[in-house]
Amino acid sequence: MGQSMTKRSERTQAKPLRILTTGIMLSAFIALPAQAEWLKAETQHFVVYGDTSEASLRRYARKVERFDALLRTYYPIQTDHEIPKLEIFMAEGRRDMNRISPGISEGVAGYYSPNSGRIYTVVDTRSSMGDVVVFHEYAHHFMFQMKANAYPSWFVEGFAEYYSTANLTDERIQFGRHNPGRVNSLNMGFNTWARMEDVLKWRISDSGRFPAHLYYAQSWAMTHYFMSTPERTQMLRRYLAAVASGEDSVVAMQAATGRTAAQLQDDVWRYTSGSINVTSPQIPVTHPEVTVSQMSKAEADAIWLDVRLDNAPIKLPAEEEAEGDTQSDAQKARRARDRRQANENRAELIRSAFALGERYADSDVGRLLTARAHRLSQRPDLALAVLEPSLGDHATNAKVLRVAALALLDQTESASSIDDANELRRQAAAYLARAMDAEPLDFRIYLGLNDVRRGQPRYPTDNDISTLEVACTLAPQSFDCRTRLGHAYMARDMNAEAITILTPVSNSPHQSAYKRRARQMIDQARQALGQAPLEKAPEPEEPQDDIGAPDTTSDARPLPAS
Repeated sequence: MGQSMTKRSERTQAKPLRILTTGIMLSAFIALPAQAEWLKAETQHFVVYGDTSEASLRRYARKVERFDALLRTYYPIQTDHEIPKLEIFMAEGRRDMNRISPGISEGVAGYYSPNSGRIYTVVDTRSSMGDVVVFHEYAHHFMFQMKANAYPSWFVEGFAEYYSTANLTDERIQFGRHNPGRVNSLNMGFNTWARMEDVLKWRISDSGRFPAHLYYAQSWAMTHYFMSTPERTQMLRRYLAAVASGEDSVVAMQAATGRTAAQLQDDVWRYTSGSINVTSPQIPVTHPEVTVSQMSKAEADAIWLDVRLDNAPIKLPAEEEAEGDTQSDAQKARRARDRRQANENRAELIRSAFALGERYADSDVGRLLTARAHRLSQRPDLALAVLEPSLGDHATNAKVLRVAALALLDQTESASSIDDANELRRQAAAYLARAMDAEPLDFRIYLGLNDVRRGQPRYPTDNDISTLEVACTLAPQSFDCRTRLGHAYMARDMNAEAITILTPVSNSPHQSAYKRRARQMIDQARQALGQAPLEKAPEPEEPQDDIGAPDTTSDARPLPAS
């Protein structure tokens, strides 16, 4: 095992970038049968699930594969390893959206979830904004695989906005189109724009500085401006390189463009006030291969519940009172209400999993549903008992093996002795090794192997680091992967490597516990290297990403590959 992991790591070095985080709310869910026959379409880079006709599913799969081909035309990604396929779930209207993410806000046409339970995208195919959302989020997903990293927050969103309005048909390809919502935000008046210094330095804000919709709009406008001519594109490349090397964003921009922040803002304003061109590149329209298969009745009935279970934490986080908590009574009441709802949602999720698991008790699908419900109920021993018929010597279901391993690790917390705990870890590692043989591209297996080793003597060893490097290579979008690897690097005094892997997390436009922790870790690593800490940004709580709402824009030439 150790030898193979090290070899794999040598072949596949993680290439960081950033990501858009989206959590899944757990709310009341009743496991209902699928409406029709669920189909699965596979292409080179995607797995698309849909309760729709085969023709419709094929069209959609071709469209997203063409979008990937468009990005790869301008940003070739050279790897000597396979890349996991992104799962896309086609929701048919509000009912489906609420079944996979109960209580999701009205007007959200889709979202992207890159957490450690599962990386996937959901799109409401009945929404006129469905394609915009998927393209925006996939641009983020794709960006993490690009060679360069440490992009500033505004460009992370600007890049996604720029390509999100692409039009891809059997006859033509267009990108750089605008979305009226973003343009409307810009046309509210020049005096409503956020200061260029703020956009260059900080992230989305909903109080004090500027609203989220304006941040998206200005990020798009700046990206569009720089990509509109070869000369400006070269300026952008110089700026991005300087920021990646640690230079202040405002200083780097003035050096690259020869313009002050105020002058650049005026330039972008004039640019967006004029005619915005749409690019129709002279590149061939691809006709990707699509393989369609029918899902079993059990898989179809469990499709939404399966995803939600993957993202449900085994334990709800303890209530934490922030130091110097200055929240109003109304805010505290809302926090208490949200926690009560989370507990109710969790209970309902468990009941739903048990109910559907019982319906398909003689299948791997049913056993997995029941086992995961037992884990959520803090009964890992029962989870293992349920999975036993699927855990024979010749078992090849990677998910069954992985969940069994996690249930064993759950039990280490209550083990009566160190020897008993170590035996549980040994069994878990054996299951995970078999899972890796069956599904070597599942990053969650490598995180499971890390769970086996964390806190043990001599951790982290070279093999521990190798294991995490493989996980980050397979899922560079996962903040959890990056944070774990950053910790391991710092434990071995590999501080420069830690800064590299953590910077995309630190640069995320969206607030999260991972982002705050990454910035703390980077400051520690910089201190160890004799460097000044990161500049502290005023970062109030932000609203939900508004990309699902009618609002987006774009123009001319793409940034050349670096």
